[in-house]
Amino acid sequence: MKIISTTVLPAKLEHLPTFIEAVTAAATHGGVDQKRLFNIELAMEEVLTNIMHYAYEGAEGDIRVVCRSDSQQWFTIEIIDNGKAFDMTAVPTPDLTGTLSERKIGGLGIHFVKTLTDNVLYRREGNRNILEMKISLVFSAVQ
Repeated sequence: MKIISTTVLPAKLEHLPTFIEAVTAAATHGGVDQKRLFNIELAMEEVLTNIMHYAYEGAEGDIRVVCRSDSQQWFTIEIIDNGKAFDMTAVPTPDLTGTLSERKIGGLGIHFVKTLTDNVLYRREGNRNILEMKISLVFSAVQ
């Protein structure tokens, strides 16, 4: 897979638009269909906002976003932070059957990330969280 872009900025909300613009540009360059760009932007906003609010618990830290593409099958976004360990892939799907007032708070954004992308993987390497979101460049059910 060829690296298209790498963006490293402090984990602060003021940098959210810059991250999203960089990923959108990389996705376009990497062959992602125009229809899928909105899904990527929503997923990125959810993941990055969660990192910015919770990963560093008031301490300073950076987020690294690496975009890759093989130009045929996958566009991959790797989001890396040195915050506290959090495996969003282990969060169960929220109960979506009740009314809003009956539902438990939390987990809905993570559910959206999992449905807006084709594959989400998490790993912890040393003190780093590495979240990988894969978007299919060929026709898939998530469109």
